[in-house]
Amino acid sequence: MNNNEDKKTSNGGLLPFFFMKGSFKFIVWQFLSFFVLLILGKVLFLIYHFNQFSKLIIEDQIGIFIHGLGLDISIVSYLLIVPFFLILFENLTDNYSEMLFRIAKIYHLIFCLLISCIIVVDLELYRTWGIKIDDSPMKYLAHPSEMFASVAASPFYILVPILVLLIIVSLFLNLYIFKIKYENNQKSKILATAVILLLLASLIIPIRGGFQLAPINQSSAYFSTNYFANQAAVNPVFNLFHTLNRKSSGENPFQYLNKNIAEGYLKSYFVENEVIENQIVTGKPNILLITWESLTSKALNQQMEVLPNFKKLINEGIFFDNCYASGDRSDKGLVAILSGYPAQPITSIITLPQKTKKLPVISKDLIKNGYSTAWYYGGEPEFANMKSYILTGQFQKLITKNDFPEQFTEDTKWGANDEVVFSRLFNDLGQMQQPFFVNYFTLSSHEPFEIPNHQVIKGEDETSKFLNAHHFTDEQLGNFIEKAKTQDWYQNTLIIITADHGHRLPITASKKDEFHIPLLFIGGALKAKPMIISQVCSQNDIAKSVLAQLSIQDSSYNWSRNLFAKQKNPSAYFAFNNGFGLVQTDKWFTFDNHTKQVIQKSARVQSSD
Repeated sequence: MNNNEDKKTSNGGLLPFFFMKGSFKFIVWQFLSFFVLLILGKVLFLIYHFNQFSKLIIEDQIGIFIHGLGLDISIVSYLLIVPFFLILFENLTDNYSEMLFRIAKIYHLIFCLLISCIIVVDLELYRTWGIKIDDSPMKYLAHPSEMFASVAASPFYILVPILVLLIIVSLFLNLYIFKIKYENNQKSKILATAVILLLLASLIIPIRGGFQLAPINQSSAYFSTNYFANQAAVNPVFNLFHTLNRKSSGENPFQYLNKNIAEGYLKSYFVENEVIENQIVTGKPNILLITWESLTSKALNQQMEVLPNFKKLINEGIFFDNCYASGDRSDKGLVAILSGYPAQPITSIITLPQKTKKLPVISKDLIKNGYSTAWYYGGEPEFANMKSYILTGQFQKLITKNDFPEQFTEDTKWGANDEVVFSRLFNDLGQMQQPFFVNYFTLSSHEPFEIPNHQVIKGEDETSKFLNAHHFTDEQLGNFIEKAKTQDWYQNTLIIITADHGHRLPITASKKDEFHIPLLFIGGALKAKPMIISQVCSQNDIAKSVLAQLSIQDSSYNWSRNLFAKQKNPSAYFAFNNGFGLVQTDKWFTFDNHTKQVIQKSARVQSSD
């Protein structure tokens, strides 16, 4: 037998795999290897989140695998396209080469390793953000140091062995498939080509999930009223590539109503009745806006004293106890507070400078009225494109990580901690031109909750670290306010304290609780007696409320409302990953856009609402 004949009977080519006894084992083995890896990933997901999985009823536990099968098969079918084309190319050229064999082997191995990495990232992303892996982390890739700081609290001692396990499985599958020797049973090139093309074309059926009009998507895996069960059923590889494709298509998946009808509904929600009298002493007070990283009402309402100083300050000012964050990330929260612009479920406007430049920003309006402005942050403002937005807001002075000596930024991964920045802020305010508007964005209560020499709330679990970090920031806030009260500038200063967003910790069953945040107005410029306002409101409302108190024109803030006005339809909107929620006076709901259905609601919510 000559060399060419040897190649046709060896494992050096792809076509021998395809036409052999056992019927297309090459494709079958490729399919099974990818499928097994995905199912293993799903099992690992359930083990990693066993606390939530164990609370499911048995029907939901089984349903995770059954109802997620369509997405699993769909993504595997996508991955088979390249092997089919390699076989087709080999058949048409009659080229049974080692090169094509190696291409197939490398392709298989690369995607097995890629699937393994996606599975591991998905495990931790769901734990920290409560979402399946999608394009959300992509905007942080340009800032690797901040990304590392954000994930530093992750249990690498668990994640790394899981990744190693998946890599070993990937290598085993790859070696097993490509070491088998097959005989070439091909008898007709024309017949072979026809069969290959037919099978290749038939992949469209499992790829789109069947013969139905709309192709398969994440909603096909949703089957339960339990949010975790639905998320566990969603294939992470499918979810990632689907969201990347959706983003590139430019479609708006939230277009449910005609524009005119939608605007009609909105107008009814922005009707104000009685306006409460002015709450400040002077026409142009200094304004200090403290944006507290991940502050949540759940931390405030803990039985243990997590925020003793904040609770004390509630008795000195105006406290809004029914306020909600607009989004779930800092980049969304800053825009909501400073521009009164609501968060989006699948993107963040702060990543689009060409759009943020068109937004109103409270700092720009205050500059026009004689204010000096400054923005304080102990980290790097380039993260999540914050610097672009802050500079667009015409903040005249930025104090960030680079403005602190290295010894003050090396004890945490993010930068200067809240004790350091509060101290710098106090020293600077006495020298600042008045009236001033200063926004201080805190840092220490961000993951991984690294707090030097402060462990008042004991425990190494994530919730204890989270609460301890907030206790640390609360302590620094209390020290700052006490010192500020001794300064002349304090008597003419309005201090606003709120969160950039809420947090999943401490974990509760309600999605709404993750967005419930404190909002407090204090300071010498307040003339009102201490009060608690329980009208439903949003952090979106801060911008318009401040400008209204200063009698500054505020019509550009279309999505913001006056906190000190009686609203006809008080409500608060919030957005999470591909979903949103709405809180009203006596009812609330959350809506998942994957399934186009309400996933949580209060008892009074009706389908007609």
